Amino acid sequence: MAMASVCRWAVAPMQDVLGLGSDARMNTPGTTGAANWSWRAPADACGAAAAARLRDLAETYGRAPARAPG
Repeated sequence: MAMASVCRWAVAPMQDVLGLGSDARMNTPGTTGAANWSWRAPADACGAAAAARLRDLAETYGRAPARAPG
C-alpha cells in the first residue's frame, strides 16, 4: 500500500520485501519485552529474489525508472 500511495517517499519493511510471516514481526503493539525491536534480517536474506521483488514493486508504482529492454 505504501508503494501505491501518492506520498513522495515509501518505506518497505524488510519483512514485507522478503515475504516473511508474522513470526518475523519487529514489534507487537501494546506489549513490552525483549522480543520487541529485536528482529534482524538474516545475512543472506538480501539476495537477487528480494532485490527483484523490490524493483518490481518500485517499477509497478512508478517509483523507479523502467528497465531498458533486452
